[in-house]
Amino acid sequence: MGCRIAEEALKRKHKVVLVSGPTDIAPPKADKNISIQTADDLLKELKREMRHADCLVMCAAVGDFRVRRSSAKKIKRKKGLRLELIPNKDILRELSKFHKHNLFVGFSLETENLVRNSYLKLKNKNLDLIVANSFTKYHNPFGDNKLNIDIIDKNGDVTKIRKKNKAFIAHVLLDKIEELWYLKNK
Repeated sequence: MGCRIAEEALKRKHKVVLVSGPTDIAPPKADKNISIQTADDLLKELKREMRHADCLVMCAAVGDFRVRRSSAKKIKRKKGLRLELIPNKDILRELSKFHKHNLFVGFSLETENLVRNSYLKLKNKNLDLIVANSFTKYHNPFGDNKLNIDIIDKNGDVTKIRKKNKAFIAHVLLDKIEELWYLKNK
């Protein structure tokens, strides 16, 4: 999704910095491409780039938790192996100091109460828009699928997009971002 959004923004002549984790998708030739490995890397790079940005579109599927200790070597099989999980930092919360001058767009992946839970996330993280994805047995937003998403704004207004590809969703999302930017800077 991030690559599709970057491609659409580039078509519209926006300056694009694409920060991307490991993927098998060739990223578009943005004004700047930054490759990262971890959630901590992502936060570090975004803090550096946000000083010059007008809008953050945070569509990364960052895990809420990570293992406390990782190993560069294979961990041999043994009885009673335990993985201790610790929370990743909340990237949008960490970047909130930049929000007064920028637009913040987030993504939400929910297994139940899609619109309600996504709207709560929008409010709790002080986002301007949120793209709500459901994850169920019948709907998987990962890969090259046709998606059903809801774009929710601060007023709780919902734009439903059904059975469309990521390029179409990116187009609609960029329309909404540009409209918000225009209204904010009018």
